[in-house]
Amino acid sequence: MGLLAFLLAACSPVPTNPRAALEQKAATIDEAAQDLLAALDAAGLTDASGHGAVDVCQSEPAPGVAYRAGITVKVGDDLAAGFDALVSQLDSTGWRDTNAYRGVDIDPAKPMGRYSRDDITLDVKTGGFSMGEEQYGADEMDLGITIEDDCVRVPDGSYISEVEDLAKDIPPLG
Repeated sequence: MGLLAFLLAACSPVPTNPRAALEQKAATIDEAAQDLLAALDAAGLTDASGHGAVDVCQSEPAPGVAYRAGITVKVGDDLAAGFDALVSQLDSTGWRDTNAYRGVDIDPAKPMGRYSRDDITLDVKTGGFSMGEEQYGADEMDLGITIEDDCVRVPDGSYISEVEDLAKDIPPLG
């Protein structure tokens, strides 16, 4: 066990200022989220809201924290048309389809996709989810935004309390 801890610690040391490292990743993600809110607006999907969150991404002996963002947009009854309108905007703003769902049997009425631009990954899912017999967000599209190498090593597992204030609503630009 001691050797494993040593090897894990050698892989990615705790940065001198973990908060600054996480803030930099959060700023990059927030900028991408604002670009996506503008793309949704240009696609005619104006009922959208974004939010950034801080999560624990590793546990002892090598704890870490990460920042991610999400956008939820009301699409209405035609999820496929809303998805296609967004994809058209993504194509024109430098996002590329990763083909992550190639070969997966996806309901054409509830499309989904994974896109990337620089070191940002965007997951798009339509149709909400169900819990038991209840359906939630059936007329919505959810966008999940993450960054490559998202986990920032921190001194200990309680460090998340020092960065929880980075969680916030992400407004559109302008």
